[in-house]
Amino acid sequence: MTVPNIERGPDGLRAVERAAAVLQALAERPSGASLTELGRATGIPTTTVHRMLGVLRGVALVRETVDGRYALAAGTVALAHAYLDGLDLRQEALEVMRPLSARTGETSHLGVLALVHVVYIEKIDSPSPVRMYSRVGQTNPVLSTAIGRAILAYSPGHVVDEVVQAQTRLTGEPVDRAALDALCARVRAEGYACDLQENELGISCVAAPVLDHSGHVVAGLSISAPAARFDREGAARLGPQARAAAVELSGRLGWSGGNPAEAAGVPARSTAQAPAPRSRAKASVVRGRTANNPGAESTPPDEGSG
Repeated sequence: MTVPNIERGPDGLRAVERAAAVLQALAERPSGASLTELGRATGIPTTTVHRMLGVLRGVALVRETVDGRYALAAGTVALAHAYLDGLDLRQEALEVMRPLSARTGETSHLGVLALVHVVYIEKIDSPSPVRMYSRVGQTNPVLSTAIGRAILAYSPGHVVDEVVQAQTRLTGEPVDRAALDALCARVRAEGYACDLQENELGISCVAAPVLDHSGHVVAGLSISAPAARFDREGAARLGPQARAAAVELSGRLGWSGGNPAEAAGVPARSTAQAPAPRSRAKASVVRGRTANNPGAESTPPDEGSG
């Protein structure tokens, strides 16, 4: 779109900044705002705001409501769709994962749900010479991995039902749904999930959900390390870092905050706690590849966890 007579120089840039401020103020007020409210919110004189609104209406970015208020118009939808269509989950994730691994010194994974498994679609290796082994395309059980638990905790109920039913068909063993629900509630309360050698002996992980522009979970982002340097204290230290990185990535995908649990149609951020494990072999809702359960999967075991 070509707009004639655009001001050049510092004054022109200031006009752009002011127009952006008006659009942001309207985005924060979906039902609309009066001229006075916009002037107060932006600190711009109302006469100037009025002139800007006239220009923005002319390019379909602002509309006037039936009660004389101003609101965002259909043109902003086209801009939003163009932004979302240009996003690449893996590319956006790498911009977050590289500094995350550099800060923590540990391996970072990005994984997505594939029914009863998590599939790793991106990873950044730890700079440490002693690190876990994993590869892009590798799968691990959803119920015993931190990424899987983080995704399930923010998934709609019907998705969790499908995973539970498929897991039961695959293994022939029932899933303790009450324990799974309690675990998911704890993940929502803390903002991240843990796997302390529950999927694979010697490997521990923390992970947090990655959300799209609508607040729906699309992936999980994890920090994984050999258990020798990743105990419960390590989880408490790295968990918030995984959560912060996942929030940053979610923002890059268009998520603007709010309660992701509500968007997914799951209970609000409950403070319910999962039952304390009585032994390592019983720590997970479904055990992974532990010494007491070497045949938990029907597929050949891959190394690594997350």
